[in-house]
This record gives sequence, C-alpha cells and structure tokens, in this order.
Amino acid sequence: MSTNTRKANTSKWLNASVAITCVILLFLCIRFFKVIGEWFELEVQFGSYTVVSQAASVLIALASFIYIQKNQKVSTFLKDSFTEVIKVVFPDRNETLSMTWKVMILVTICGFLLGVFDYASTWFLSLLPGWFLG
Repeated sequence: MSTNTRKANTSKWLNASVAITCVILLFLCIRFFKVIGEWFELEVQFGSYTVVSQAASVLIALASFIYIQKNQKVSTFLKDSFTEVIKVVFPDRNETLSMTWKVMILVTICGFLLGVFDYASTWFLSLLPGWFLG
C-alpha cells in the first residue's frame, strides 16, 4: 500500500469518526435543550424555543466539527492516535477464549474467598457483644 493511499485512508477514517462524533454531540445537545426546556417550561414562555434550541444544537455541532478540522494540534493528535491504533495487535480467537475462562475462574475464586471472609468476619463480630456484655 502506498504512502498516499494510506494517508488518504487515514484521513477518510478520521473525518468519518469526527463527523460521527459531532452527530452524537448534536443529538446530546438537542436532548439537553429539550430537558432544560421541560424543567423550566421554556416552551410555554418562549414560543419558538424548540426551533431555536435545535438551531443552537446544529451550530454547536458544526462549530465543533470545523474547529477539529481546522485546528492543527487537534488534527495532529487524532492522526497520531489513529496511527497508534493501527499498530495494535489483537489476540486471536483461541487466546481470547483462554483468557476469558481464566478471568471467569479467577473472579469466581475471588468471590468465593470474599464470601468466606465476609461470613467469618460476621460470625466473629457477632461474638464480640457476648464477650463485653456478659
């Protein structure tokens, strides 16, 4: 794969991920303004609150997208991060299953030991009032 093709693919993935993130931000802003409007009954007080809040949400998401695209530091950070993610080697299926079973067994053993410790400490603490009171 040539360097130009790799850079083009990296740029496409970064732009797509930034766009998706900004769409999620848009959705969150719309939900935020809707909840604020319900809490303070802004729809009743301000007739076109819904339109204004949605326009503000679009402007916030669009401004975020443009800022990320135009800011050299952010763009460089994202490109470097994407380059590092490409270098990650993920385990194969057998290794994943093996590690999953090991974790499940270890968690079960730890849970059992914590249960035994909890039961023993509860039993021991129930004896203390008898020693001191009588």
